[in-house]
Amino acid sequence: MEYRDILVERHALERGGAVGTIVINRPDQLNALRMTITDRELIHALDGFEADDEVRAIILTGAGERAFSTGWDLSLIEDTSIPALEGLIRANTDLFLKVWHLRQPVIAAVNGHAVGTGAAIAMAGDLTIVSETARLAEPEIRHGALSPFLILPFLTHAKAVHEFYYTGDALDAQAMVRLGLANAVVPPEKLADEAMRAASRLALVPPWGLQIKKRSLRAAYDAMGFGTAIRQHALADTLVIGGDFPEQRALQEVLQKEGMRGFLEARDGPFRETARPSAPSRKP
Repeated sequence: MEYRDILVERHALERGGAVGTIVINRPDQLNALRMTITDRELIHALDGFEADDEVRAIILTGAGERAFSTGWDLSLIEDTSIPALEGLIRANTDLFLKVWHLRQPVIAAVNGHAVGTGAAIAMAGDLTIVSETARLAEPEIRHGALSPFLILPFLTHAKAVHEFYYTGDALDAQAMVRLGLANAVVPPEKLADEAMRAASRLALVPPWGLQIKKRSLRAAYDAMGFGTAIRQHALADTLVIGGDFPEQRALQEVLQKEGMRGFLEARDGPFRETARPSAPSRKP
């Protein structure tokens, strides 16, 4: 396959086989995913690495420093029927589950914004390393949709999950580490090196033991209801997106008349006004 939206490389290591890297390469669009294009390319690349016994770990990241991925390219789902929309969401779910179930560990290197499906893919990684500029957000609830994947209940505690999903408020890099959603925070210029260091350490582990351990961990999540929750939520997301609620129509009118800047201000402005005040700094 000739890739249009991603860059794929295989890096041989001095010890422990190889590491694969996949870069979502749409920096001018904040690495937004084109449904039926970017998602299929990502799955194809992951399939290729999964079939390569020398590849011990995969790094997934976004081009540039502004964004890991901002999720769907929304321009591609305008006026989409419910059956067609369900097909798009199923394809999106296939991508998420491919990352989640890949036999080798996946390291998400999050540079800048990870939003919507971008946030979910970052969380689907076995390890997640973030730059100091990283922001994790699923703001869909603010424009009458649902976050695409109900993964956080399996990764962190309930109160944080509720606030994140109910308000659409973003988490910064330090909050991600504090809540156990990221393994480390590094300066932006060190993100790629830190991801490769982590991948190289994983590559030192005997591969079959590591991969069977991952399989057992995924089975544990499934026993807790992970697979059922993901698929049920995908159906709910389809129904809500296609629901044509008044709040959705109002924001769509703003988008058409005032563009994306006006849309984001109408959607997010009220939440800035009611945000929790920052805690005052303590002087020694």
